[in-house]
Amino acid sequence: MKETFGEYIHNLRVEHGLTLTKLAASLDIDQSTLSKIENQKRSIPEEILPKLAKIFKLDIKKLENEFYSEKNCRNDLSSSELSRTIDTCRRKS
Repeated sequence: MKETFGEYIHNLRVEHGLTLTKLAASLDIDQSTLSKIENQKRSIPEEILPKLAKIFKLDIKKLENEFYSEKNCRNDLSSSELSRTIDTCRRKS
């Protein structure tokens, strides 16, 4: 199963040896907000993506792809869009 975007952020943070406090400060958000994002209790604001890309030296397009692929898999869609999205999500997992 594919990791969630929150898990993706958590894994990046751990791999780079950053504490929750340090990354949250770099993103200009509260530590509790970052914790909720990592634990899928809160969505990540889109405007944070460029900061994440810069901090982790990632291609912004790759990061946006991770973000939007999860977002598309969770949105409320029309039944035909939902069917196409479910098929896409299943192929990606």
